[in-house]
Amino acid sequence: MYKLSVALLCAVTLALFGASLAECGQPARVTLEPNVIIIGATYHGATLTVTGTIPEGTEAVVNVVGQRKDTAFKKKGKAIGLLWMNLGTVVFHNVPNLYLVYAGNLSNDNDLPVGFNAIKNEIAITPDSENKDFLFNEFIKLKTKEGLYSVNKGAVQYSKTSNGIRPFLCKVALPSRLVPGTYEVSLIAIRNGKIVANTTQVLKVKEEGLPNLVASLAFRHSTTYGILATVIAIIAGLIMGLVFKGGKGGH
Repeated sequence: MYKLSVALLCAVTLALFGASLAECGQPARVTLEPNVIIIGATYHGATLTVTGTIPEGTEAVVNVVGQRKDTAFKKKGKAIGLLWMNLGTVVFHNVPNLYLVYAGNLSNDNDLPVGFNAIKNEIAITPDSENKDFLFNEFIKLKTKEGLYSVNKGAVQYSKTSNGIRPFLCKVALPSRLVPGTYEVSLIAIRNGKIVANTTQVLKVKEEGLPNLVASLAFRHSTTYGILATVIAIIAGLIMGLVFKGGKGGH
């Protein structure tokens, strides 16, 4: 009888443990295509294809985040109620240069573990006396207009669930103002507003061709860059002079 009770206890424990694992589901997996973006003279944006799997019964959220830095803005206002002029500098700290969110079928913004509400808590603004809510909203408007920040709902496509795994596909539109560097592409699987699984891949953005040559000359060979810029300016001036002179002579 004792042995039977022990065996039954072990069976129940294993069953509960297995149910717990099933509740957790399979780990999230993500693949990027391509995983390297090349910025050349003809670059005007690109499409990043994100595929992978999440546990059954969860929704996928893809979050693309760029490198963080401090960004300063000039605060403008009316002096003595008459003239518009710079009234000081406002600094946003820990700001990512790119912040894109692509979510599945979520009806409530509060179900998103990432997004503008979440990033607001990560950004500090100085001086402390400024109206953070107002400035943050204006900052989001600016970045959204530039195509560098966005939250896109219903932007994830799903395939048929099999063996507790839910495959997905997401097309991420990378902006034309993308800068070279490394970007984190995070996949988050959520259920009822809670993170069930997550994983991250690195997206590399490289500059090649003429833009890379110009940047290299400007930062590594400043003297050569200055000479070339001067020569080009002189040649352009001579050409414009001949064009306008020729046009004048024709009348």
